[in-house]
Amino acid sequence: MRVLMMPPPAASHVTAMVPLAWALRACGHEVLVAGQPDVLPVARSAGLSTVDVGEPADLTRAGQEAMPEDMFPASAFGDRHTDMGRYLWNMTAGAWVQHAEQHETAYLRVARAWRPDVVVSDSVTLVSRMVSAELDVPLVFLRWGVDPTAGPFEETAREHLSPLADPALIIDPCPPSLQVEDAAPGHRFRYVPYNGAGSLPEWATGQASRPRVCICPGTSIMALTGPGPVRRVLQALDGMDVEVVAALTTENRRMLGRVPTHVRVVESLPLNLFLGTCDVIVHHGGSGTGLTATAHGVPQLVLPQWTDQFDYGRRVGEAGAGISIADHCGQRDVDRLRRALTTLIAKPDYAFAAARLRAEMSAFEPLTEAVPLLEALVRPVSVLAGLVPVESN
Repeated sequence: MRVLMMPPPAASHVTAMVPLAWALRACGHEVLVAGQPDVLPVARSAGLSTVDVGEPADLTRAGQEAMPEDMFPASAFGDRHTDMGRYLWNMTAGAWVQHAEQHETAYLRVARAWRPDVVVSDSVTLVSRMVSAELDVPLVFLRWGVDPTAGPFEETAREHLSPLADPALIIDPCPPSLQVEDAAPGHRFRYVPYNGAGSLPEWATGQASRPRVCICPGTSIMALTGPGPVRRVLQALDGMDVEVVAALTTENRRMLGRVPTHVRVVESLPLNLFLGTCDVIVHHGGSGTGLTATAHGVPQLVLPQWTDQFDYGRRVGEAGAGISIADHCGQRDVDRLRRALTTLIAKPDYAFAAARLRAEMSAFEPLTEAVPLLEALVRPVSVLAGLVPVESN
């Protein structure tokens, strides 16, 4: 079976596809990752074959030019049912519509040359749905986490693009207790944390003598928000009897500047290597970071900034496994941040709820069991009999 993976031009979404690509390769299938050249090094570093399509996207730079720092957190994204929420999600969909229109010809050229049996993508990479429809090849959605695209995003995509294939299969690593309520049903598989490669440091080989708090602003959102959110969290932690680990990219480390001497700064160290030794993680609500924390049973303080991050934070709070502070005033209130951190550390209810989420996630089949479902898509329809998706909610 030949599989064409089409991630969006975002490094975090490429990493979300790596475990499935490994599973497919381990079963003897051919995998090619097609994308814009600035994100493909992530796939190549994971041992996957790639092909460049188009020019570097540099979505971060485009965002910096279009959006001022003071618009974050863009909390109107938090409710897709309000007029402003619908407007912003329609606007987001419009950007992906434009991306699809600009790159359809280039992706089709690659796809026709590769001749895939299956296309694997996610719900925002609309060009993959056009390629799948044009070639009449089954489309598989691999969710990166919470998926709030069923409303205004999907409506705008269908209004502007045609043909647009529907997924023949949805692979969902997000536990039902976290997935948004209106997400389409998907097949549940155990989440596999992949945050890149790195070396295990000695300090991460055991539990800390004090509560350990990890700060992780993600790979790209800090370039849009500036260093303010992380600096305020550091201020909130100042004077608390905790050990602080700031997990940053090299660029985020440069942007943050000087940090207190008691803060351990680690650059590009995979979260999955040390997050199990932490008592709390503070992050932006990205599903990759959040699901890695969930896989390790770590309570979360979520400070969402953009799009799906608000749904992620809301669902973590509703599950009792963390606290989400989604508004401008709350995220700028150092005392409120300190109270939230103190609560997460001191109250065992959050750790118990995080452990329940971890158990829920661990109960699903391993991702290797998804491979037969992809194989079945290229076999006679009779093979698919009895494959009933697990409901999302």
